[in-house]
Amino acid sequence: MASSSGYKCTLSPELLKKAKKELSEDPNTTRQEIKALRERLERIPGLKARTDDAFILRFLRARKFDQEKAFTLVMNFYKIKFEHADMFATMKPSYVKEALEDGVTGMLEHRDKEGCKVIMFRPGRWNTDKYDVWDMFKTNYMSLAKVIQEEETQIHGLRMFLDLSNLTWTHAKQITPTYAKCITGLFQESFPSRFKGIHYIHEPAFFDYVFSLLKPLLKKKIIKRIHFHGPRVEELREYVDEEYLPEEYGGKAPPFSNKSWADMLLNCEAEFEEDMKYGMVDMTLKTSTKGKVDATDSLPGSFKKLNVD
Repeated sequence: MASSSGYKCTLSPELLKKAKKELSEDPNTTRQEIKALRERLERIPGLKARTDDAFILRFLRARKFDQEKAFTLVMNFYKIKFEHADMFATMKPSYVKEALEDGVTGMLEHRDKEGCKVIMFRPGRWNTDKYDVWDMFKTNYMSLAKVIQEEETQIHGLRMFLDLSNLTWTHAKQITPTYAKCITGLFQESFPSRFKGIHYIHEPAFFDYVFSLLKPLLKKKIIKRIHFHGPRVEELREYVDEEYLPEEYGGKAPPFSNKSWADMLLNCEAEFEEDMKYGMVDMTLKTSTKGKVDATDSLPGSFKKLNVD
């Protein structure tokens, strides 16, 4: 297993203040928090987890430094990789090169008004003759896996713009209940991200069918953060400064291009190959924390609640 990487905080004083207020992060106990979660993961039989500081910290921040919730999030993260082993076996940028080059997924260059990183997803550009719906999933997963490495994004969170221009029934019919369950389960229960807003743009008439598959699987908190804009792209100015918003979305910036993001991701092949070395090797282990457990194996709540010098 990876050992501690000697984490060194890169947050500004302003971000540290926000992290403390919103995520219960205390620089005085961060190392102890990381150590506690690492030691717990290392005691799980059948699990080969990443345990370097930076990796563990993402999960702690995603669950506001609640040790129990962070532990469950890590376990869910590896559980879904085990359950979809065939898909994760090809979780490398080279396998979705065509989707990236088609401009399906990318990031706005500038953050939104709240500091969130903005991911742009344009499924209407998906060439169904060349790659399938799971390749679409991979482009988004790897983009999120990369952007969540940024400490600023861990603190501020993410916002997603889904431009459904040119989306056809050929695209939509590949969104099966199995696929819907997988993507909602991953991004709600198994990935260290905090979505502050999900915005649909140019929804086609049949989108009601697609959303009907997703809505029952979404938490109420997420549903409250979903916005439907239709053709009213000017509404996006409420979230992103006009000077940074691409012109096709009501802003003054040049048309959106994902080329720099795609090129960067395609240069991260080795990084994703390394990540594939980690995971569950035995799913017979009990991942539930319900019932009686040894006190050293369960650290409920925040580490700061323990009397540690």
